Amino acid sequence: MKNKENIRILLTDDDADDREFFADALTDIPLNFPVEFCKNGQELLNRLYNKDLTIPDIIFLDLNMPVMSGFESLKQIRDDSKFKDIPIIAIYSTSATEEGIRNTFGMGANAYIVKPTNFNDLKKLLKKVIEMDWEKKLEHLEMESFLITV
Repeated sequence: MKNKENIRILLTDDDADDREFFADALTDIPLNFPVEFCKNGQELLNRLYNKDLTIPDIIFLDLNMPVMSGFESLKQIRDDSKFKDIPIIAIYSTSATEEGIRNTFGMGANAYIVKPTNFNDLKKLLKKVIEMDWEKKLEHLEMESFLITV
């Protein structure tokens, strides 16, 4: 991945409060990068297929959304060779069931995080995800390190 100060982040989440919470947390992290938002999986796919827009470096994807779920959009992204090599898809969800974690790992996600309800924990978690050595992590993706916590 390129310079950490120039990465493009995309959050797909149907909850406006969660999108605002996420944006506020990123603003508090001392890095300068653009953040975009989508409200559901279909909007995410429409955005990815828009030839006028740059493909993001990190996609945070909520699993439980109307119109098209995170699972459905993750599958379509990974099934399309154009997007197969997007370096990072971090699953951003309120649930951390073992089945959900296994399913998203098997579908090609690169990390799984649980939405913290505490603002400081969210900042720490986002900073940890952004500062991770993703090239190294993607070379050795393992289920044991798939769940990222504060």
